Amino acid sequence: MMRLLSPYVNRGMWLRGSLHIHSKFSKCGLHSLPEIALAYRDYDFLAITDHDSVTSAGEVFPDKVLFQGYEVSGSRHMLLIEPPFREELPDNCFSCAHYNDMAERTAACGGFSVINHPTRISGQAWSFEEILQTPSVQGMEIYSGDGIHIEEDIGIRLWDRVLSTGRRIWGVGNDDFHHWGQERRVWNVVKARERTPDAVLEALRSGNFYISTGYGFDAIEVDGCDILFRLKSGSPLFAETYKYLTIFGRGGKVLAEKTGYFQEFRYHVSGDEGYVRAEVYLSGGYCGISQPIFVE
Repeated sequence: MMRLLSPYVNRGMWLRGSLHIHSKFSKCGLHSLPEIALAYRDYDFLAITDHDSVTSAGEVFPDKVLFQGYEVSGSRHMLLIEPPFREELPDNCFSCAHYNDMAERTAACGGFSVINHPTRISGQAWSFEEILQTPSVQGMEIYSGDGIHIEEDIGIRLWDRVLSTGRRIWGVGNDDFHHWGQERRVWNVVKARERTPDAVLEALRSGNFYISTGYGFDAIEVDGCDILFRLKSGSPLFAETYKYLTIFGRGGKVLAEKTGYFQEFRYHVSGDEGYVRAEVYLSGGYCGISQPIFVE
């Protein structure tokens, strides 16, 4: 008997946020916390993730769901959101076992961990094998806004390789903000039961979110053997804009495509897909990328 395991629970509210932001308290960060608050003034949740240090910023963001976290910055980088260690931090010397232990301890306390910019050719790239050897890490950046270059835009392809082994890991999109010009490029849209830290973390851990650069989904629903992708509405411009939607499965195989002026797409699952995920683009480039729905 076939089962569709979907992370999407269509109750609650959509909230927008970024989990990878550096302040001037990182050597590579150029801006103060008030400047960051201005840059992300209309976001719902944020994490200030300076390198190998926890930055306290609650008083600067009183209207935000704000998470404490930091970027573990050894030869590979990893985000720890709401980790159990805040003052005496573990060393950042990379090994799969050490990073996996930090991720496991963070998950045990209700936090969230993310493999950072795994395909960045300028440094700190993760190998396919290293990702498989850190099974406690819950997410990986498949879209990083820090210096988007076409030769580095293979994070989604690597994600498909990892998912195709049976490893279940959520795709994450973050600005990796260091300076003006890197803000508001890509973000995560979670479906949270309420606008609280616990609810946002619950949505992140369970995969009840999608990645956006300006477009996305109103809902993703399982209906028997079908998956219904309801595209983002709310503006007449969305209905009037030409769209490109692609459904992917195991191995990055293209399962279905649709282009044109439409607001929803229904995909019938045959049972051998491994997983099903969607990417939708507006004419002009704005996109939404769903999490995988696993087929058992």
